[in-house]
Amino acid sequence: MSLPLLGSASCVLDSKRRLTLPAKLREELGLAESGSPVVITIGQGGCLYLFTPETWNQFSPPIFKAVIQGDPKAIRLRTLLAKYGSTPRTDRNGRVSLTEGQMGFAGIQKQLVVFPSWNRVELWSPERFEATYPSATSPAEVDELMAHVDASVSPRKEGDPPA
Repeated sequence: MSLPLLGSASCVLDSKRRLTLPAKLREELGLAESGSPVVITIGQGGCLYLFTPETWNQFSPPIFKAVIQGDPKAIRLRTLLAKYGSTPRTDRNGRVSLTEGQMGFAGIQKQLVVFPSWNRVELWSPERFEATYPSATSPAEVDELMAHVDASVSPRKEGDPPA
C-alpha cells in the first residue's frame, strides 16, 4: 500500500499557463520522467483535479456505470468532466499546461495552491483554497475534530471505558 498524498504548495503559472509540479510530488505520483501523462479536469468546490492514469481509472468507473444506467446527473457530470478535461504530458521540467477553460472554472489566474489530497491532486485559487480549507484555529479545535471522528467511526458500546 502506498502512502496518501499530503501537504500543499504555493505555485505560480508561467506565461504559457504551465504549472511546474513540485519535484517531491512528481516522484510520489510516479511522474518523474518527461512525457508522463496526467488527467486534469474540474473538481468539487471550484478546484481542478489532477489524476495519474491509474487514479483516473479508479475514479471514473462509477460515473460511467451511472451514465450507462441513464442517470441524468451522471450524464451531465461526465459531459462537464470531458468539456473541461485535458490529458497533458509532463515536460522535462515537470510542467503541465492548464487550459483557459480550466483556469476560468477554478478562478486561477497566476498563483495557485497545489493540494495533494490522499489519492489525487487538487489545484486551487489561493482564495478558494483558504475559504474551503481554513487553517486550524487552535490545538483544541483539532482535538475536538479528532474526538468527533473517533466517536462516529468507533461508537462506544455499553461497558466500554471512557476515552
